[in-house]
Amino acid sequence: MSVVSPARVPASPSLFAPERAAGTLALMLGVGSHAINGFVTTAVLPDIIRDLGGQDRAFWVFSSFEMMAILAGCLTGAAKVRFSARLPFLLATLLLAGGSVLAGLSTSLEGLIAGRALQGFGEGMIIAPCYALIPDLFPQVLVPRVFAMLAGVWAMAAGFGPVSAGLLADLWSWRAAFLINLPLVLLLFILMNTALPSHAARPAPDNVTTGRSGRFGLRLLLLVVSIFLLTVIGELHEPLPLALTTLAGLAVAGLLFKVDAGSARRLFPRDAFRLRTMIGLGTWIVILISVAAAVRAIFVTTIGQVLWGLSVTEASYVTALLALSWSVFALISSRAPTRQRELAYLGTGPFLVAGGLGLTAIAIDVDDLWVFAAASIVTGAGHGLCNQILLRSLMYSADGEDRNLVSGILPTISSAGIAIGGGLTGLLAIMTGLVAPGDTALLGKEAVIRSGASVFYINAALTLLPAFAMLVLRRRLMRQEVSDP
Repeated sequence: MSVVSPARVPASPSLFAPERAAGTLALMLGVGSHAINGFVTTAVLPDIIRDLGGQDRAFWVFSSFEMMAILAGCLTGAAKVRFSARLPFLLATLLLAGGSVLAGLSTSLEGLIAGRALQGFGEGMIIAPCYALIPDLFPQVLVPRVFAMLAGVWAMAAGFGPVSAGLLADLWSWRAAFLINLPLVLLLFILMNTALPSHAARPAPDNVTTGRSGRFGLRLLLLVVSIFLLTVIGELHEPLPLALTTLAGLAVAGLLFKVDAGSARRLFPRDAFRLRTMIGLGTWIVILISVAAAVRAIFVTTIGQVLWGLSVTEASYVTALLALSWSVFALISSRAPTRQRELAYLGTGPFLVAGGLGLTAIAIDVDDLWVFAAASIVTGAGHGLCNQILLRSLMYSADGEDRNLVSGILPTISSAGIAIGGGLTGLLAIMTGLVAPGDTALLGKEAVIRSGASVFYINAALTLLPAFAMLVLRRRLMRQEVSDP
């Protein structure tokens, strides 16, 4: 199945036409909420570590959020079919509000991690349906505009979220960065309550047997165990336990996909992670790029503060450059005049992401803040050029039920990559000497100078794997679209 080029998008249709306005606003708020929560936490993490300690467990602040988002994302599809989209969304906003209060009022890192986990479950119930609704709410020719719009939402979140969080942290405390989330949650609650239908589009099937329910429970258990094993490796410091835990996590994940493939109601697309298929290769690319990108979320703001003495607000501005660049280049990619140009962007993007991570390492080596800021721009450009084209190509390469599964699972797979990447980044930080095992203090300048670049060089090298895989995917797309115009 071919993917329509934006060159053939008619000029007149609007994303805010009366029949689309409510859905467009719902997507903007849902994705914006998810983005703000990620950027805010990155901005105030150094202050959290100064107050609560736990630098060696900092990755759990991100990984707990992503782990629970993964679980919620896999569960929300079934809940949407049975209860309609409104009930899961409303429940999600309550969980998100509760998690924000718990994180903002916590007096220990463990309590904050618990609040982040609750936030993650709420966000997972929001973000997965948002992407799954895109093929339902918009004609295919408008989808490039939808992704460009959502990239703009990420940019606004990156600009408003970290900077406002930095200002609040400077004026009061890092706690305000979580509590300020409550007005956004209230607005999201009101919109979802008025814009979404209160009844399911179709009745829930009444032929679900006990055996099938048991299989669902087994898949949920396997999902929890596999994600936990692949995330907890950041706590392991010896080679043998690390190798055994990693192999166990991969084995459980493989068993999960096997059991899921034979289930009446699958959680994952049929071809997920099957390298010989279009969707399988694409899901590997999504998760591997996310694994490598986790290093920025954990260390980039802290390094800006300890190496160049930036304030929380100043470091947040540098961080926001990535999302601003992402949005600008997403707009460029959405306006590609031909499908050939789109495919060129698709192949170029991951190499720019790898280059941006490498440039971050160079900035640390040469002690240059301007190069450090430029690295954010290059990394964002890479994501912006290829991300929406990749996701759109995967969505419309699937048919029938698999299209819904692919659309809904892509943000969940990205979250899985960030969770796994958080664990791997923590491990790399210990192995390279950037963080000492058991050290709860904020990174020191000497440690960053000695080992900070190594962590980014390694992640840049890892990003080359999905970059070359993207070239293979591009060739497959070209062959498919030639044979099926």
